[in-house]
Amino acid sequence: MTGTERPRPILARPAFSLIEVLIAVTLFSVIILSSTQIFKMVVDSQRNALATQNVQDSLKYFLEVTAKEIRMAQRDNGICSSVPDTQIFAIAATTTGEILNFKNFYNQCVSYYLQNDTTVTTTRRFRIARSALSDFISPDEISLDSLNFILTAATTTQPIVTINIKAHALNEAQFKSDLTIQTAVSSRYYKE
Repeated sequence: MTGTERPRPILARPAFSLIEVLIAVTLFSVIILSSTQIFKMVVDSQRNALATQNVQDSLKYFLEVTAKEIRMAQRDNGICSSVPDTQIFAIAATTTGEILNFKNFYNQCVSYYLQNDTTVTTTRRFRIARSALSDFISPDEISLDSLNFILTAATTTQPIVTINIKAHALNEAQFKSDLTIQTAVSSRYYKE
């Protein structure tokens, strides 16, 4: 460097101002929070759908088992004390709901009813019990709120039993998934 040359000035580097940085951080935060909320809604919707599907599948299984046995029910003829001899079905009322009594194809006296599940101590959960079995017929994942039977034309040769079930999944309260299902089943027993 000679004495006549002047030192070169340092060029100013472009930089962000404080306002630009604050705006960028704010926009970034809004985008992240929005996408997080959307993701949470999608996950919650999927949990709710799975809970509903679980309740539907569980009740579908119960209805298939019960309907098969109800269709094959026979006139009592003095075997079951809870069913009059001239009828195929009898319904009795209890504090927890109704009991459907009948004689099945194997000449067993069968009762379907709600029973409090005493294995669960934290909540009062009802499950469907069948008198001929030693355990519950409804699965562990659901709780039944009510089980009602309506008997139509009990004295005719082909009575119809309408089953009405209210149940919910045993999940968090927001994924409770209440469901009500009703079906009607007629006996295929025609002999007098």
